[in-house]
Amino acid sequence: MFARNKSLVFQLSWRVIGLQLLAVLGLIVVITFSYHHDNVSYIDDSVPRVIQDALYVDPSGHLALADSKDVQTLLHAQPGLWFIVEDDQGRRLEHGDVPATYRPLAAELSHLQTMEIHDSRPPYALTMRTRLGETSFGQVRIMCGGVASVKLGPVLVGVASYLVWRMSLPLVVATLVVMPWLIRRAISGVREVAEQARAINIDERSARLADQAVPRELQPMVQAFNAALGRLNEGYEARDRFLVDAAHELRAPIAILEARIETLVAGASRSRLLADVARLSNLAEQLLDLQRLSRPQEAFEPIDLVTLSGEVAADVAPMVVDAGYELALDAPDKDVMVMGDRMALSRALTNLLQNAIAHGGGRGVITIGVKEDGTLGVSDQGPGVPVEERHRIFDPFYRLRPSSSGAGLGLHLVQEIIALHRGRVEVTEAEGGGACFRMSLPRCGDIA
Repeated sequence: MFARNKSLVFQLSWRVIGLQLLAVLGLIVVITFSYHHDNVSYIDDSVPRVIQDALYVDPSGHLALADSKDVQTLLHAQPGLWFIVEDDQGRRLEHGDVPATYRPLAAELSHLQTMEIHDSRPPYALTMRTRLGETSFGQVRIMCGGVASVKLGPVLVGVASYLVWRMSLPLVVATLVVMPWLIRRAISGVREVAEQARAINIDERSARLADQAVPRELQPMVQAFNAALGRLNEGYEARDRFLVDAAHELRAPIAILEARIETLVAGASRSRLLADVARLSNLAEQLLDLQRLSRPQEAFEPIDLVTLSGEVAADVAPMVVDAGYELALDAPDKDVMVMGDRMALSRALTNLLQNAIAHGGGRGVITIGVKEDGTLGVSDQGPGVPVEERHRIFDPFYRLRPSSSGAGLGLHLVQEIIALHRGRVEVTEAEGGGACFRMSLPRCGDIA
């Protein structure tokens, strides 16, 4: 499970490095096989190195070779060894029978760099190697031969050492540095698409991701995501159509039922039936209100919250008094102007008042409060809302008390209306107890 969550940059970089190492390994095998198959001879690098390590300048100022154990072993094992050594001061040291072919080249030894000559015919007399090395008395150039070998092992080690350090290591370093930059550049569109996906919400159902912004290999995934958004949009539209149709279809039978109940003899049963019908009618209107909010909104207009509150208070006053409450309006003397939808804000305030009537305990004062900063609130003197429930009461169909008469849509509708106006709604404890719902709306001058 962990491997699936690794960075794409990490995975691709190391896979490319793996392919590079496999290619270098194959090249090592091919070159080594070619050398061995063609009987290409070589001189092991240890030969000139032993000579270099044993060099010194004797008291007379000439180059000399120390009689070390390594030198004795080399001379004993390789009696045909020849070499020429020259330092930066022109001092030379020769040993063995130097082939006549290399005498003219040896005269120019001071101008030669590291090189090798391979002979493919036994006894490999023309196989030669030159080496540049540092000693305690300066740089020296060594030309040697007469110790040719065609063994496979040293060839393999030599070729591998050369290619690993001169090819593999630079490739690995370059890949680790360049590959992450190239990959991030190639998939830069993925970040743009991710930002688009993060911005999608239920209110923008037509939004789709730009599949052309990502590489071709990722386009099927983005297109599948867009197709899923389309199916979700169709499902939401079908649900909305059902809610609208159901709410409209309920209006007629509710009106007929209400008219028939009105003809009954006045009494407790008639009052209960009328209250139940009112609940059904209110639920149908709330469903229609939710559907209206999902439609594109017309341009907002300036609204005075003081005037709006007075109009709503006048409309609901009989209902408040009949329920056993007093109604108060606490508003400043001057206008408090906001930009919004008058009908939607009136509906939100009405819903808060209906909520206060239903949960205010049937006594006390219900107060509509307007403040100059654009805050519109409703408070009661009932039991209030428990702190642990305050974040849930705005969820659709959630009821604080399951036995209550509401459908659980009123407060959700308030939240949706205020969100549409770029404001916020919250519930706190009112002064002296009870619940206080505050709707904070941006003033006219605060809206960009």
